[in-house]
Amino acid sequence: MKKRITTALAAVAVLGLTACGASYDETVGACRKELTERSEHATGKPDACKDVKEDDYTKLVVVVAAEKEGWFDENGDVDIAEMMKDGAEN
Repeated sequence: MKKRITTALAAVAVLGLTACGASYDETVGACRKELTERSEHATGKPDACKDVKEDDYTKLVVVVAAEKEGWFDENGDVDIAEMMKDGAEN
């Protein structure tokens, strides 16, 4: 059940991010790329994300962090076992 809820939230976040127009989509894409490529020690909002709405930016940060942790499987579904394993290691 938690897997479905989390997957649904991620889907809503992605859909919400892509429903705003071409130029905004490009801005969000650039922001996502920057978040994906930056160091785990980087802090603050990247310049590429300055024009992304705060709610969208927050969703991007969460999705990118989950992707970096490997919490999505090859189908794009949340991998609960991987999340639990990571939680047990901390």
